[in-house]
Amino acid sequence: MTTELAHAPASLSPSVQASATISMLQNHSLTGAVQQEIERLINVGELGPGDKLTEAALAERLGVSRGPVREAFRVLEEAGLVQLEKNRGVFVRLIPLEEALEIFDLRAMMEAHVGSTLATNATEQQLSYLKSLVLQMESAVKTEDEATYYRLNIEFHEAMVSYAGNQKLISLYRKLTRELS
Repeated sequence: MTTELAHAPASLSPSVQASATISMLQNHSLTGAVQQEIERLINVGELGPGDKLTEAALAERLGVSRGPVREAFRVLEEAGLVQLEKNRGVFVRLIPLEEALEIFDLRAMMEAHVGSTLATNATEQQLSYLKSLVLQMESAVKTEDEATYYRLNIEFHEAMVSYAGNQKLISLYRKLTRELS
């Protein structure tokens, strides 16, 4: 959920940075790139629940006009990551405990279906990949590497849902996961 531009080292020459920017924009709309970067900032905790987001500040930070930021806010609101409050502004969404528990219940039901589907339809290659992720997660637990465990856990569940082959399920699962991120 990050853009190539967000991870380009500042030490790159201007022509290489421009090439990276052009490449990124060929693959993503400017609004999409802004949306991905704001989402990344939320996911890594730079923008936390309840934080007010201002178009002008984010536009300046990202080096874009306010229009793509405004459009990104709309997309992020639909995804459940930000909340637009009339006459107050845009805020990183704070999910109440009750709603979080409801989302976890929905995910549990979805994962039960996915598990049932994979129990009868998973290929040996898919099972091997899932087992490798479990082993990597166990290693991360032993070394107390929370960041790696978290990343692998997301990758594990994403792979399972993807292997079920139901595009609507994948879309809904990702939406629920993004809301809790």
